[in-house]
Amino acid sequence: MQKSLLFIFLILGSLSQSFAQGGKIVYNRKYNWINIATKLPYLSQEEKDRIKTYWGKEDEDNKGTNFLLTYNDSGSVYKEMEKVENLGYDWSDEEDIFIRDFDQKTTKDIRILLGKKYVIEDDIPRYKWKILNELKDIGGYVCMKAELKDTINDVVIQAWFTDKLPGSLGPEGFGGLPGTILALDFNDDDVNIIATKIEVIEDDKVELPFPKKIKGKPLKYAEYYAKKKKHILLSIEGKRNPYWEMRY
Repeated sequence: MQKSLLFIFLILGSLSQSFAQGGKIVYNRKYNWINIATKLPYLSQEEKDRIKTYWGKEDEDNKGTNFLLTYNDSGSVYKEMEKVENLGYDWSDEEDIFIRDFDQKTTKDIRILLGKKYVIEDDIPRYKWKILNELKDIGGYVCMKAELKDTINDVVIQAWFTDKLPGSLGPEGFGGLPGTILALDFNDDDVNIIATKIEVIEDDKVELPFPKKIKGKPLKYAEYYAKKKKHILLSIEGKRNPYWEMRY
């Protein structure tokens, strides 16, 4: 039965319409700081119990942060949305921005790491997803589950994707699945990202919101990942939470 679900899902994806479409998807990204902290290897059980007690209420009030993925037939931009009272949304200039060129299959990402801004022009990363036999509904779209091992953070990432939206894309620069990713779960609820609003638009009417200026030190993803991995290892060795200072 499970194998037949996967077969039907992939067959339907191959038969889906191929006309050009674009759209906008709002995602809510939420840290579970209790989860993250209580998995740190240098904490005693007493310290972990204390964190659960004192951080519990604060974690319940955590509403997360909204991000917008804008895409059309040629590319996509994923960036944070900052709420501005009475004025809707405004963009943040000091957060990671993920830019994809589908025609060239390249990135022009702006990544912030330990207070420094980098511009990463590289090939779009390839992810080794394993598609699983689980389905669930997200925003009215039937989604299938997939997962991969993130060797930089040493965690498992689970994704839920749908073939009913065009393109192989998703939040945080993730893609490579036969459909659009509508939810991500990092390391069993350390960080959750889920689509809260999905708008499909004719492709020729979607304008990508590129930053006015793209500034930062040039870097390749291999170098960026090496810097990130080094920070994680040194932080754990020094008994510090590495994620206080960088994006999970």
